[in-house]
Formats: sequence, C-alpha cells, structure tokens
Amino acid sequence: MIEVLKPGIFTTLQDLGRPGWQAQGVPEGGAVDRLALRVANLMLGNSEDAVGLECTLRGPVLRFSEPGWIAVAGARVSGRPWLKPWAVKAGESVDLEEIVGGARLYVSFQRGLEVPRLLNSASTLISSGWPGLIGRTLRTADRLQLRASAPPPPRLGRSWSVSPRLFPPVVQPAILRVVPGPQAEWFSPQAHRALLDHDYEVSLRSDRMGVRLQGPPILRTAGPELVSEAVAFGSVQVPPDGQPIVLSADRQTLGGYPKIANVISADRSVLAQVRPGGHVRFVLVSAETAQDLVVRQESAVASLRTGLAATD
Repeated sequence: MIEVLKPGIFTTLQDLGRPGWQAQGVPEGGAVDRLALRVANLMLGNSEDAVGLECTLRGPVLRFSEPGWIAVAGARVSGRPWLKPWAVKAGESVDLEEIVGGARLYVSFQRGLEVPRLLNSASTLISSGWPGLIGRTLRTADRLQLRASAPPPPRLGRSWSVSPRLFPPVVQPAILRVVPGPQAEWFSPQAHRALLDHDYEVSLRSDRMGVRLQGPPILRTAGPELVSEAVAFGSVQVPPDGQPIVLSADRQTLGGYPKIANVISADRSVLAQVRPGGHVRFVLVSAETAQDLVVRQESAVASLRTGLAATD
C-alpha cells in the first residue's frame, strides 16, 4: 500500500490510454508523454502499459508501507535519481514535489498499481470521471494498491541507468516539427509564415486536452465552414482569434476548427514537457521525415527493451 501524504498540483493515474474508441466518442486519453511512461515501466520490468502516476508541475509525497522499487522519467525530481530505479524502504516517505527540467513527471512502481479498468484502460479521464481514483486527481490520504507480489527483476540490484539521449533534448524555445494539416491550404502564405517564423508562448490555460499558444495570430483566408471531423494528438487547430491550440491526450474526438498543421508523433514528448510560460517554435518537415523519426524512436525503445531483458 502507498499512502498519499501530499497529492501534488495535478496528479493522475495513467497508462497508454484507450486507442480504437474515438469513433464511438471516447477520447484516447492516457499519458501525455507516453515515451516517458513506457521507459519508466521498462526500467522496472513492468509492462510498458502498466499504470503509473502522471504528475504535472509539482509532484506528490508518498509513504510506502512495504519495501519496493520506483522509477521516474519525463521531467526530473530534484535530488532523486533520474532514469535509474531506486529502492524504497517500508515506512519511507518519498518526496517528489520539486519537478524540474519539464512539465510532467512519470512515476512507475515495480509490480504496478491495482486499478479498475474500463475499455481496456485504467487511465484517468477527468471529463468523464473514468477509472484511476474514481476519475479524479490524487488527494491527501488516498491509498494506492500495488499489484500482487512479484519478485523484482535481477537488473534492479545492479548499477546502470538509461541514456538521456533516448529523449528529445530540452531547449528553449522547444522545437515542434510539423507536417501540413488537412486544411493547410485554407491559410494564406502570410499565415504560414506567422506559424513558422515566430515563437509562441504556452498559455496558463493549457491542460491535458490541448496546449493553448499565444503569439502572432494565424488568420485564415475566406472559405467554407469546416464540418466537424476527427482530430489527432498534435493537431494544430486555429480558432477564430488566430491563437493556435495543439491538441493533446484528452482532446475531444471531433473538432470544428481548421487544422493548419500537425505535430509529428516523435515530438509528442517535447510538447508534453513545455511548461506554461515556455515557448515553442514550429518547424515544417516532410511526411517521409516524420515517419523516419518515429521509426528511429521506436527502434531506440526496442533496443532498450532488449538490452534490459538481457541483463536479467
């Protein structure tokens, strides 16, 4: 059992979401930085889809009733190992409050957490009140149940760490590579230059549904009204005020704003880790480049998976 002494600002239970249900009106959800959650789980010998904590801007303080192992990825915790599992003792309190180097910290536990599932996922969807902790953020005095006892893999007793090169570098402004969106031709050359030639600031109104940006307005030319259509993680929607919104994990299933671009899959981790007040810059790439980058990222994860398994 793990007791929540402090919940953090916005801490939820997340796995890799509910793909395949969007046509029925169910948001995909899941971890915003899926690469980070997958790596945190792999370090502990868990399934990559095991439930962990997604902690935004400030993390929780947890007390463990029994010994175990923990790993963090994504952003860092001040004073704690990063990309390297560490042991916790029975009765120990673990302070994960000070998150640095990004916006979201992912915490995984060896054995994983016992959480109800709905549509093959335990991810918390706040808008619907679905799984996690009754569909809400962590609160003080909550208790998290570890899954049935399982021996830790031998790797946890050895000295090693995951290379930070697996993750995109943290730079300012954060570079988000994009491909043209389905309504890209609805926008003038001036609008495209505004998108690509300027930095945009991440608004305080950003959340798990979308990253709201502030900067030079992107104005579309006169044209037809868009009939609502399916949207994707990374869709760059342009509402009437011209301030773009990059859709994220808990996005709605349909959208009626035109989409000038789409952030490539390989840069979702970059998008997930930009803090409010930070800046992003869009860089246009080809579809072939986008495909090559995600293949390289998945190849790096596969190499990590194989390498860790070999140590056991």
